[in-house]
Amino acid sequence: MKHPSLMDPWSRTLAMLDSRPSRPIEANEKLALMPRSLVRNVQGKSACMGTAEGHCVNIRVLERLSESTLSLSWHDPTSFNYSEQVWALCTARKRGTCALSGQAIRRGQPVYRPRRVGSSVPLNSGAMILALALTPSEQETSLVLE
Repeated sequence: MKHPSLMDPWSRTLAMLDSRPSRPIEANEKLALMPRSLVRNVQGKSACMGTAEGHCVNIRVLERLSESTLSLSWHDPTSFNYSEQVWALCTARKRGTCALSGQAIRRGQPVYRPRRVGSSVPLNSGAMILALALTPSEQETSLVLE
């Protein structure tokens, strides 16, 4: 195979897409281990979380459906896209990192997780959002992981 710099742009694009993680859990584990920096704008409606690898995920809370469910969009240009995904409130079964704020999650804390649809498991099934990270004023929060 040719060196990437010698390939035409289309072949380079296909090679990059082919190099994505083969298992969904790999992407979630990788996301949890990435160093982050959090910056909020003055209105508190958006945040930017940077990672060392330039990975970009856009998370937007669309609406609170009930006391225990919410709808959000999750866009990961490197692997998958959910334009309207339902997340449900539950208790964290293990430690992790909040996908929205970057805060550490301890076992037993209230978190939101993606809800399964039928027998299909969402590709971001390992992701969690701290319930405390979602105050009523942050219902329109946008986040970009870069």
